[in-house]
Amino acid sequence: MKSTVRTTFPSAATDEAAIGQRAHAALEASCTELPTDIVFRLRQARERALAAATPRRRLAWLPRLAGLPGNLGGGWLRDGLAPTVGILMLALIAALASQQSQDERFNESLDIDSALLTDDLPIDAYLDRGFGAWLDSQGRS
Repeated sequence: MKSTVRTTFPSAATDEAAIGQRAHAALEASCTELPTDIVFRLRQARERALAAATPRRRLAWLPRLAGLPGNLGGGWLRDGLAPTVGILMLALIAALASQQSQDERFNESLDIDSALLTDDLPIDAYLDRGFGAWLDSQGRS
């Protein structure tokens, strides 16, 4: 009969937690033996460190206006105005592309009209159905 032996390895998180608990207990035990002047200086150093770690308030870049949500210079610009500007830019690009294609079509019709007007062949010849067939046959040969 086979016997299986399972070995469990403690995870890194439990090792760190155990080390932290032992260090905390050792510091607490040695803290009671410290002189009062050292305890006072440690408390002052801790208060200075906490004061330096707290975030300081910054001046607003833009004033707060009544009726506008939150900080005008913060999330409102980024969350509200930036997507709107992006959509407006896309609409402007689409409008310019449409205008460009209309200009190209206009220029093509202008070229056709000028070719018709400068040609010796009368315009009625282009309207004749047989003339289109004749042009096709001339183009093939």
